[in-house]
Order: sequence, then structure tokens, then C-alpha cells
Amino acid sequence: MSTDGLAVIAEIAIGLAGFSGILIVLTRPDGGFNSPERFKLRVLIFSSMGALFLAMIPFAVLDSGWSDHTSWRILGALVLIYTLYGLVSLPRISFELRRQYPDIFPLRLILTQVATHLGTLGLALPLCFSTSNNQQNLYTGALILILVHGAIAFVRLLFYRRH
Repeated sequence: MSTDGLAVIAEIAIGLAGFSGILIVLTRPDGGFNSPERFKLRVLIFSSMGALFLAMIPFAVLDSGWSDHTSWRILGALVLIYTLYGLVSLPRISFELRRQYPDIFPLRLILTQVATHLGTLGLALPLCFSTSNNQQNLYTGALILILVHGAIAFVRLLFYRRH
């Protein structure tokens, strides 16, 4: 597996989380966050840290001595669990917040974020159940979609604010 690609994904994930944290602290010197900002920050951290850890885990799993088949199934299962958690928890909260703040939680944006999770799920399933010979490409594609989800969360945090 190409370690360069995974390292780049991990670096981008760290950058997203770190830069947004600095930005939030600078824009909110009192440290108080309203519920939409807390949620958007939670989504950003969920995506960034998920991409970071999922980019680092293959180094341990693929060098563990297990067969490639077993290693890819484990990695697929981890992406699947991560994605299912996101699909179960995040859209529900988004729609609850949309009722209170429709201007900062537009339906199109929520559906785009759900679509990135569904795309990640679509890539994780063949990995988990070993129905493809392109495991590395599927795994990298899933991580890229997680980063896209994080980038959307980053843009939401910056530009979709309550005034």
C-alpha cells in the first residue's frame, strides 16, 4: 500500500481540525459556543479524526502478519463501523437543528453530507465483505470521501454562521 497517500490524508485531516480550532478560538474569545457551532465543530472533529485514524490504522493492520484478505476485511469493517455511526447520529441532529436554524442548516447541505457518508458506506461494504480486488483504491476513496465530509464541515463552520 502506498504510504505517501495515507500520510497526505492524515496531514490534511490534522490541518482541517487544527486550523478550524485556531479560527474558532480567535473568533470566539469568550469561549462560548451556541448549539449549531458545537454541532458543526463536532462534525468537523468527527471527520478529521476519523480520516486521521483510518489513515494510520493500515500501517498496523497490514503489517500484522494476517493475510491480505483478512487485513482488508478488518480495515473495511472499521470504515463501515465509523460510517454507520456517522449515518445514525449526525443527520438526526442536523435535522433537529434545521428546525431551529433553517438559514444555517440548508437541506441541500445536509443532504450533501449524508451523500458523502453513503458514498463512504458504498466503498466500505465491498472492502468488508471482500467483493472487490481493488481494496487499496476502495479504502483510499473512502478516506477521501471522509475528508470531503470534513471539508464541507469546515466550510459550514466558517460561512454558515448565525448572526
